Amino acid sequence: MDQPLVSVITPVLNARASIDGVIRTVMEQSYPHVEHIIIDGGSEDGSVEVIKDHEKRLAYWVSEKDEGIYDAMNKGIDAAGGEWIYFLGADDRFYNKDVLSSLFDERPTPKTVSIIIAKVILPNGKQFKCRFNGSIIFKNTLHHQGVFYRKTVFEGYRYGMIDDNTFKHYKISGDYDLNLKLYYDGAEFIAADTVVAKCGNGISLEGRLSGYLEEILIRHRYVRTPGRIFFDMLTALRFFYKKAIRRRILV
Repeated sequence: MDQPLVSVITPVLNARASIDGVIRTVMEQSYPHVEHIIIDGGSEDGSVEVIKDHEKRLAYWVSEKDEGIYDAMNKGIDAAGGEWIYFLGADDRFYNKDVLSSLFDERPTPKTVSIIIAKVILPNGKQFKCRFNGSIIFKNTLHHQGVFYRKTVFEGYRYGMIDDNTFKHYKISGDYDLNLKLYYDGAEFIAADTVVAKCGNGISLEGRLSGYLEEILIRHRYVRTPGRIFFDMLTALRFFYKKAIRRRILV
């Protein structure tokens, strides 16, 4: 049975308290064909020293200043040798040691499939099921830790790249750009009934106006019909609704 190499990419910045844990969660996977790539953005809190302690178990790592998380992810893609790409944050963990085996060892994946979507456990303990259907026009319905991308998806594409090879440098919604592009390209996918990861809190940018504005800009890049204005209005309403909820919690 075909057992593809899976490249797990971890962008890191000042995550000394959690980087050891993410390295171990990858090491403990029962699936034998996995490589771990760490892209550190120039940490100054001792993260690099922890990475060095495990460097023999890493396929590649680097520590240098970058232009944000999507720049780090692009560097990881460039270094990856696997057939499948997966992003796991420093404070995220695989749900159990058999996650990769359940996806790649127990079932063959047709070569026509570009993405595998699954489930994750959110920081609040709730389960999130990724969906790859028309609802993605409204908002990103794929959680980053719940998606595996075939490496060929990134041929000619990098996060933030526009057609003229300039960069938008999305701070929050770069993954939405890729996922919406794949949806309109008609990418073939598999929905696995598997919980892949337990997500940490990370550096939360949820609720910032810039994220909602990025969402609208990305939608306008791919959705050409006048109906996109309706979805833009829903995005604005979602922003104000969540803002009101947060204010109520703080009161």
